[in-house]
This record gives sequence, structure tokens and C-alpha cells, in this order.
Amino acid sequence: MRIILISIALLIFSSFTMVSSESMEEHDVIAIYKKIDLDYGTLDEDGEDISFIFVKTSLRNGIYEIEIGDKITSTLYEIRSTNLYLKFRFSPFLYKFDEGILEWSYNSGTFYEKE
Repeated sequence: MRIILISIALLIFSSFTMVSSESMEEHDVIAIYKKIDLDYGTLDEDGEDISFIFVKTSLRNGIYEIEIGDKITSTLYEIRSTNLYLKFRFSPFLYKFDEGILEWSYNSGTFYEKE
């Protein structure tokens, strides 16, 4: 029984890999950031008020179905309905509500955009 389950898992994984590389656009993700809200009156190094910061964090290795939220910069995008943000190697052509698969391992990953 265990061999059958392992075989099924390998078949699913190999079919995902084939689908993702052939029919989905790939974007390199170089980091994950967490948004942390700051207390009222917090200042940056120039004395300007700031209300949040982005702190580098990580995820457990795995495959995640996600939806893109707000664009913060040309390479930093929110994972919709979370306080996590994807930092891309290059500026992707993504829009709010774009869906896809994030494959994350060893502190980097790939976002496969569903077309």
C-alpha cells in the first residue's frame, strides 16, 4: 500500500512539473518579506513618519497556491490576504488577482503564473 501511495505522489509531482514548465509563465522569487506595522509616531532615518516596515522572512519548503495582491514596487508584490510579500529577481508583468503556484525551497523559489 505504501509503494502505491508513493507512486501516486511521484506521478502527481512529475505531472505538475511538466505542466508548470510548459504552460505557465515562470518568475524567480528571491525573498519573502513580512509587513510589520509600527506604532504611531515612528520615524525613519530622515525624521519622516513611517507606519510599517518589511522584514525578510521565510516559508516552509513546499508548493503554495497563491493570489497576487497589491504591487508595492516593480519587484515587490503582496500575497493577497496576507502580510507576506514576494521579492522577484526581475520586474514581472503581474496584476492584482493573478493566480499561480509558488514553489519554495531553500530560501528561494519560482512563481508559476496561471494563464
